[in-house]
Parts: sequence; C-alpha cells; structure tokens
Amino acid sequence: MAEHDIPRAAASAPALLNVPIFGAQDLPAGDLAGGDVGAAGGAADSPWLRTTRQQPGSADRRQARAVDRPTRPVDRGREVDWAQVVLLRKEASEVITGEVQSYLSEHGRAMPAEDRLLMGRAIIRRVVNDHVRALHREGSALWSPETEQTYAQVVEDSVFGYGRMQPLFELPDAENIEIHGWDSVVVQYGDGRREKLPPVADSDEELVDAIRFLGENAHPSRPFDDTHPTMTLALGDRFRLHAIGFGLSYRPSIVIRQHTLTDISLLDLAHGGLMPIEVAQFLDAAVLARKSMVISGDQGAGKTTLLRGLINSIPFSERFGTLETDYELMTHLQPGRENILALQARIGHGERETSEAGGNVSVADLFPEALRQNLSRLVVGEVRGGEAFAMFEAMQAGAGTLSTTHSHSAESTMDRLAARVAQGGVLTIDEAYRQIALNIGLFIYVKLVDESWKGGTRHRFVSEIRTLNRAMENGRPVTHLAYSSHGTAKQPPGFFPDADFQADITPFYRRLPASAARLGAEPAGGVR
Repeated sequence: MAEHDIPRAAASAPALLNVPIFGAQDLPAGDLAGGDVGAAGGAADSPWLRTTRQQPGSADRRQARAVDRPTRPVDRGREVDWAQVVLLRKEASEVITGEVQSYLSEHGRAMPAEDRLLMGRAIIRRVVNDHVRALHREGSALWSPETEQTYAQVVEDSVFGYGRMQPLFELPDAENIEIHGWDSVVVQYGDGRREKLPPVADSDEELVDAIRFLGENAHPSRPFDDTHPTMTLALGDRFRLHAIGFGLSYRPSIVIRQHTLTDISLLDLAHGGLMPIEVAQFLDAAVLARKSMVISGDQGAGKTTLLRGLINSIPFSERFGTLETDYELMTHLQPGRENILALQARIGHGERETSEAGGNVSVADLFPEALRQNLSRLVVGEVRGGEAFAMFEAMQAGAGTLSTTHSHSAESTMDRLAARVAQGGVLTIDEAYRQIALNIGLFIYVKLVDESWKGGTRHRFVSEIRTLNRAMENGRPVTHLAYSSHGTAKQPPGFFPDADFQADITPFYRRLPASAARLGAEPAGGVR
C-alpha cells in the first residue's frame, strides 16, 4: 500500500469575504457596476466589484484581497437617508467611471485593482464632503464627523459591496440569509438557530430592483423579470442566491446561501464528523481508481461539500471539467487547479418559449463540448432532468464521473436517475437501469438530522454507501451495502465493503495523515 498523504485543503474554514450582493436600486447606465465600463474592460471586471466572476490567479484579484476594506468604527445603525445614498452613489460612480475610462484610454489597459479601489474611496469621501458643504451653504447645519463617515461607508458599500445589506454579510457563521419581502429578514446559522434582523429595503419593489440589478450586472447576466420570475446566481466565491417572485410567490422571496467550506478534503470531513476515517480512505481510493459516484441527499444535507472533498482527492496533475448551473464548487479558484475546465449554464434573455434563440445553454448542452476538451473526467454539480442522459454519455466516454442529485434515500436514488433518463425518451426504463449498472460504481447518501426544534443541533453524516458490480437482478442493478450509519453513538456504523470492489481499489489506498486540522469542536454544525 503506497504511503502518500491525501490532499488537504489549504484552509479549513476561511472567514467571510467581502463579496458584494446588492445595490439599493438599479444603477443608471454609466454607473460603475455596468454599462460602458464593462464593455471597455474597466471597473466591471474589477475584483472588488465581485458581482462579476474573476479569472483565477489574476494579479488584480490578488491585489484586491490585499486592500480589503479597513476596519473602521462606523455605526451603520445611525439613521441614514437611503434615497440620498442612491444619489451620492450615482454621482460617485460617474466620477469613478470617468477616471477608469481615462486611465484605459491613456495606458491601453485597465487600472490596477488596488488603484481603482483606493481612488474610489477618495472620490466617495470627496463627493460626500461636497454634499455636506452644499447643504451648509443652503442653511443646514454641518454634519458631525461621525455622520459624514457613516455616509461615506454606506455609499462605499453601495458602490463596491452589499449596499443596504452589507451588515448581513459580516455576520460570522451565517449559513443562509432568508428574505421574504422587504421587511422579513432572517439569518440561519450552522447550528440551526434563526435570528430576525431589520428590513433591507423600504418596499418590495425596491427589493426586486436590487435583485434585478444584481442579475443584470453578473457575468454572465441573469434576468429577473415577468418573463423570468426565478433566478439562481453564484456570487463571488462564497454565495449562491435564489430568487422567486412576479406572481409565483405572494411576495418576493430570496435565499442566499454561504458556502463556508469550499476548499476541503475527505480527511477534514472525517474529522468534522461526516464519516469515519476508514470510510474517507475508502472513498479516496475509489476516486483514484476512477469509480464513478453519485452523491444524494435532501436539500442542505451536505452533498456539495462532500463532492468538494471527493474532488480534492483528484490528483492535481489531472485536467478535468466541472459542469454546473451556476458556479458553486469553486474548484477552479483553488491554487494548483488552474488547468481545470469550469463550465456553467447560460440563461437566455428572450421569452421562455424562445429561450434557445435568446442564447440559452443548459448543462446538458455543455456535455458534448466538454468531451472535446481533453478532460480526464467530469464533475456534474447537480443532476436534475436533462443532465441525466448526458451524464451517462459522459460516463461511457470516460470513468470517474462525480455528481450529486436530490433524493430521500440511497436506494431511491437509482430509481430517480433511471426515471429521469427514461423521461428523455431516448432510453427505456429497463435500458436506463442497465446503464446505471454498467457506469456507476457507488451511490453515497448524506443525511441531515435536525433537532434544533427541540433545543438540539443539526448533524450531517454519510448514512449509506452502496457499491455496484455491473450485475442485474430482476431488471434492476445489484447493489451491495458497503457502509451504513445512523449517526448516533448508540448504533455504531457498519463498514463491510464488497470483496471484488475492495480488490479493485486496494492498489490506490494511501495513508491519511493523522495530524490534519479539524473543522472545529462541534462537527454537527461544521459540515454544510
């Protein structure tokens, strides 16, 4: 058995990043976040304006991290005239846009991120100060230094960050932000606690405008309107947003999920309580042996996090591809993973009936393109409908495919996949089962037990692992229960892998380092 360290994450649980989410209202054309600046290659691709997606490893991105907003004793709870903030933001954005475009014309390249950020802060302070002096000339009292500083900060938040929602994203350990209408804001933490917070807008219309602004200025953009009443959007490298409105819901509803564990190993997950060490070793060897796997579970059970752990076991020398509706895995942003192909779907902006003509590209459409990119394997963020048949085609082209899907048990995962493939009309249900038997090596089921309703905690763990050996019985694939856990100390987990499967992966075992950093003292809230 070769003794090599399993790949480990560079950081187990990095702190929240300042990833901008909303402006208070739509910015007019020419504002910093959109319009002509994006076309010119200026501020719209700035790392500190992170409604855009950055190319990993760029100098601007590294510089932006080096000049994060300094800590300042600003009281954002101070009364603020948000309508005035929008006007100040517009004025400051126009000046910044002009400076960025002038630099581009003079130097033939975009202004460095650090210079853009520092220049923007100086312009914002000047604009706010000029506004205060103009009010004073009209007979108003001068603002106190504290009030002027507060306005400078919230304008900066609106130009470069979350706008009125900035404080929400500075909360430690926030897992989900739930917004149901302008006046209902709830933050859910990793342990299941929910805390109600102040409103983030003055009306549902203002909230919808903020969501629409966010989608329009993302790259690629996402529509949110009567024709497209739902929107899913990856924001920076930490958050995923889903919004629904325009009559489909009684009030606009937004959920923003923070991905706290984007760079994680199987060993970290084992120490976090998701599975025993021996199971982590088993899965690590299966990845190296190029066994195709499907992770299933309910929403929020930890499927994506486990998928990231499996990806971490793929050798850095491999060139593989990730296919997602929206970027969530963030593997392409990890050091050493610059040569992977990260693909995401694109939503057309036309009518739903003619979305193809509007530029719609689904995950299923991306499969044949990915297969032409000299990839060793494919990772599918989530298999929903049309992706199922395309995924089997990818498995036939190359082993080692990894994917997730929603399901209520490991056993039902197989039935759901077969049904989705058969719905496409290309294969019958019997042929779909045969393709599962031939192409999938493991089904992994992740379970979430939530006892927060009675004062307990939430606990995520691998509940079942079933292996397949290409055999069929009564028209269905034969599966072997290799691992089972109830997630409690009273009923210890059972690990009994199939002998033939174990023989296949044994040459790929490697010793896991015993000194790995743990995810924290409370594993139940750490895996998400």
